[in-house]
Amino acid sequence: MRVVFTVVTLPLASYAWQPGASSTPPCLAAGQISGWDVLERSLSLKSDSGHYSDVSYDDSTVFTDGETTVSPVDLNVDDRLCIQAFLDHSESVASRVLVTRRSEIDVRDRHDLLEWERDSVFGTVKLVDINNRRIALQTPAGSQVVIDAGGPIAFWTLPAQAIDPADAVPGHWQELKAGDEIYVRGDGASTTGAIRARLIVSGGFRSFIGAIESMDPLTEMLRLRDSRSGRSRSVHFDFTQIYIVGKASGLEDRRLYSATVGDLKEGDSVLVLARQDGEAGRVDGLLLITGFSRDGIMRPAPGESSDWIFKAVGFGGQPSTRP
Repeated sequence: MRVVFTVVTLPLASYAWQPGASSTPPCLAAGQISGWDVLERSLSLKSDSGHYSDVSYDDSTVFTDGETTVSPVDLNVDDRLCIQAFLDHSESVASRVLVTRRSEIDVRDRHDLLEWERDSVFGTVKLVDINNRRIALQTPAGSQVVIDAGGPIAFWTLPAQAIDPADAVPGHWQELKAGDEIYVRGDGASTTGAIRARLIVSGGFRSFIGAIESMDPLTEMLRLRDSRSGRSRSVHFDFTQIYIVGKASGLEDRRLYSATVGDLKEGDSVLVLARQDGEAGRVDGLLLITGFSRDGIMRPAPGESSDWIFKAVGFGGQPSTRP
């Protein structure tokens, strides 16, 4: 089965997506199908946290994708099930089950990551204008970008030998100089055409989104099909820091659960938090994050910032939700 990818108590908490209210009943149990017993009429589910459980069904159980009914014989391993109701006086026999096809989850994850990544830009500082609170940036593709630093900003530096985002240290954007590589999260809908920054990280830190093309734990090599450029990208990664985004039972907040390379497969959409060496061009993956739910990977809970993932991973030593 499967399922894997937030800021401090800083200004970032005020920037949030506003997802519409959902009329979908909550899940009493949820997870991906890991197996089934046709004779016993039961399904084995693996939750986001890696817990396995069995759910039984009978002739009265309704399986639906939200629009039409689905026959149990048409279910597949890795399809996502949300148990919305159990039969009266039963905690094991489902009466209504919402089905999300794995293929549908894959499409949703890709769109979700692209939406999130639109707020990100990485490049080399060309000029720092402290008086006007502007930073001139050049992206790896050669584009010129102006960063508006006029609002509240969370600024962090990833030390040269750091191997985890938790090792980042706070600082001030005014300390930047020409030649520094920075990663910026911000709002591009500015009347000046500049990106209004809310988070800046120096030290070569950046994010990548893409689909897994291949994995080789022995050589510590991950190849991604970059979702923005469509090109293949090699990432040096030891496959130890892999996480799945999910929800704790009964809670709306997103959190991270440990996963392994065995939970991944080619084609999965992932977010990689990494460090890029501008001179050598080498990319070292720090964390890999994915997810396999109807909620996508990066969409925040109601009232939560779209930058929630930086707090979740414990950026700069913040309390994190990862194990």
